[in-house]
Amino acid sequence: MKKFIRIILNIVVFISLGIGFAFASVPGSMPDGFESKTIQAGEIKMRFVRGGQGPESVILLHGWPQDWYSWHKVMPLLADEYDVIAVDLRGIGGSDKPETGYNKTTMAGDIAGLMNSLNIEKAHIVGHDIGGQTAFAFGYAFPMKAISLTIIDTPIPGTEMFAMISRDPRAWHFAFHAAPEVPERLIQGREEYYLGHFYKSLQGTNPSISEEEVKYYAGIYSDPKTLTAGFNFYRAYAKDTEENKVFMNKPLNIPVLAVNPGVLVPFPYVTQMLKPLAPQITGVTIEGTGHWIAEENPKELVKALKAFFAQ
Repeated sequence: MKKFIRIILNIVVFISLGIGFAFASVPGSMPDGFESKTIQAGEIKMRFVRGGQGPESVILLHGWPQDWYSWHKVMPLLADEYDVIAVDLRGIGGSDKPETGYNKTTMAGDIAGLMNSLNIEKAHIVGHDIGGQTAFAFGYAFPMKAISLTIIDTPIPGTEMFAMISRDPRAWHFAFHAAPEVPERLIQGREEYYLGHFYKSLQGTNPSISEEEVKYYAGIYSDPKTLTAGFNFYRAYAKDTEENKVFMNKPLNIPVLAVNPGVLVPFPYVTQMLKPLAPQITGVTIEGTGHWIAEENPKELVKALKAFFAQ
């Protein structure tokens, strides 16, 4: 009888663990030790997911077409040494969705407002894609609030590299997304197919965004205001270019980590682009990765981040 009871208990524990693992892997779920909050961040309310411990904060800025969850593999790996904060950028997910303010200097102001509300004096600012462009603007607009900047696989408007990449057929969506109204009319109701195209076509040798995650992101961007906000990131590129050209008249006197993909581009373009602007630059290439570096090889990315932060 006792043996039978032990068997039943083992089965119950096994099933419970299985359910727990399944729940933990549900796209959009919080990593262990993290919690989601919304706070006034300057002129908007911003949603963020926070956890970890340490004397320094790391603020993670996602790209298009994603939200805070793009960092879910990175966050637990940083949380043993740092206070980790992943945000939903203006217009995305749980953050406010105003009609204007999608130029990256304004979005950098959102991050500065978030830091003020959380009483964070300085932080490591880490951005990918649109988040990387926002991090770049943050470094110029709020240099005293940045311990360091990390810019991951993104061209910066106003640079020659941005102009070159904009002409690449793989960047066809830059102009398409900037068109008024047209992308919304064509993509609404087809978000899963459209977004899925980018996750698949821009991946490296280790595909890492699952079909369930594609559905998760499509669900977020199926909200009309979020869909438009995502395109507004691109519609702001003309203004970003003007603002960045003014910024780039002076050096970016903050330690900068440039993170390059291992495939897609045959040279470390992020490093080459930023080297003339950032005297304190460190460049790394995460081998085998495509555009989705934080998902494709989070361990190597965090290794690079921790080494850089330790400097």
